[in-house]
Amino acid sequence: MITITSSDLIPIEQHFKVIAGPGAGKTHWLVNHIKNVVKNSVRLEKTRKIACITYTNIAVETIMKRLGTSIANRVEVSTIHSFLYRHVVKPYLFIIADEFEVNFKKVNGHESISPRYSIIRKWLESHKRVDDLVAPNTWKQLLREEKFDSLLRWLENLQYRYDPEENLKLVGNPEKAGAIKKVAEILEDDLISYKKLFWSNGKIDHDDVLFFSYVLITKYPFILKVLRSKFPYFFLDEFQDTNPIQAKIIKLIGEEETIIGIIGDPAQSIYSFQGASLKDFNNFQLENMVQYQILENRRSSNQIINLLNSVRMDIVQNKYKNIDNDVPILFIGKPIDAFNRIKQLYGEDIIIHTLSRDNLTANAMKSMITLDGMNTNLLTIFKEADTDPKRYKIILNSVESVEFARIGDYKNALEKMKELFSDYSNKEKINNSIILLQELLRNYSNYKDKPIMDFYNILKPYFKFMAGFRKGAAKDFYNRNLYKHIAICINYKDDISHHRTIHKAKGDEFENVLLISESAEFLISPDLENEEEHRIYYVGMSRAISLLFIVVPKLLKKEQKFIKEKYSIRIEDLSDIPQLN
Repeated sequence: MITITSSDLIPIEQHFKVIAGPGAGKTHWLVNHIKNVVKNSVRLEKTRKIACITYTNIAVETIMKRLGTSIANRVEVSTIHSFLYRHVVKPYLFIIADEFEVNFKKVNGHESISPRYSIIRKWLESHKRVDDLVAPNTWKQLLREEKFDSLLRWLENLQYRYDPEENLKLVGNPEKAGAIKKVAEILEDDLISYKKLFWSNGKIDHDDVLFFSYVLITKYPFILKVLRSKFPYFFLDEFQDTNPIQAKIIKLIGEEETIIGIIGDPAQSIYSFQGASLKDFNNFQLENMVQYQILENRRSSNQIINLLNSVRMDIVQNKYKNIDNDVPILFIGKPIDAFNRIKQLYGEDIIIHTLSRDNLTANAMKSMITLDGMNTNLLTIFKEADTDPKRYKIILNSVESVEFARIGDYKNALEKMKELFSDYSNKEKINNSIILLQELLRNYSNYKDKPIMDFYNILKPYFKFMAGFRKGAAKDFYNRNLYKHIAICINYKDDISHHRTIHKAKGDEFENVLLISESAEFLISPDLENEEEHRIYYVGMSRAISLLFIVVPKLLKKEQKFIKEKYSIRIEDLSDIPQLN
């Protein structure tokens, strides 16, 4: 392992792996390395390019901006899915279209695809083991209430994985099976047929891009030769977030003339639910690959770096800025009380970004609402109660559109609203969506704290075909549940607010961070190598530049004593602060 700084240059004609902790200046180093390759490579020529792969579209924009226009045209910066779709799936999918029943002429990009009742019913009816689906789990019984909800969750979490013979197989997650656990194994025998129902309509999702890419380059090696001829250099940022399929594809690309460079940090591997594993990063190796590490932390205050170093065993980060600030504070109590206490201590003008483990907590902090006693499965109950799918879609899409707009995500807000005007021309879709969204935002105070029925009544004039109510579960739900509680349950696509999940804050940094946790276990017994939960909170802590605050609901006296002895950290029990009680 060779130690370098974020400003050092390395040889350009060697495979490399760079390990760099949070705030180490990975993007700064990568941009400088790309510039060095463009300046000194004799293999780029006029038409060949450097491929630079990163994890998010925001990161793509950042790298492009830092490269500058004079160099950016020599580099193709994109996410792995966009790159593979553009260079493998789009030009070559027709070769395997018949085998996988893909209507390739209809395929126009890749998207997130949600399971649909009509598709699921069609799949179950024609399942190759439909005769094995017997009471109480016949295919018709699987379409009813609790079992159907479990089936939906299971289908939403399908993944491609390698079997022992290194073949890609589509599998379900047993943890998501719930009420269909007894028949999940039977259903799993014919999941490709479920996918084919989407493919036949030209619909492919992000994971399908990886699947088709792998099938194409392994069956037709000439595609690899084309990729290698186009891209003599292939650099991947945030490689710890790469799943096994991506890693295998990159290895195949790097087995001849293309130089592969990967940059990442195993301690920031937090996407196991998408198939990523820190082992894939640690074990990734090509012939003559050189390993480097960057030990700087260019982001945080000395006190935050001290805390990060105390929970991490494999590297010790250096204090690049060498700036002192207050020691981190560990609050015991409720997140909203911790937020208010920080305002007391540092003034009302302080900007605080809260980072949470789950969407519900992050969304509750957006509106400063407590989750005490709230049913966390409210959207599922909503869907069960409202058996009119059109009405349910209008309400949910409208809630999502309003809440997206409130955090400044107008792009996704309009997309959600436009879905409700699908029968109109594109111009009318946009006009109607803007008018309705402006109206809902203007009236926000009139319905945000009231039952969802009030929101329905505001929407009704715009959707005259929307069903009314008779006595029953739907009417009761609309009258008993508040708009703000539905709003808490939605999932933000691109969260740019001050209150995010840790996963949606990855790659970003904030002046002052309040990290919300259900437990202090990641401080009491930190194990970043084996515990993803601990890595998640490590990532959360490492987003802070100047001030770091952590809040947990409870902490035993012996645990408080242990934490005080191990770390330079201040502990405050919020129940002891009179102004908060």
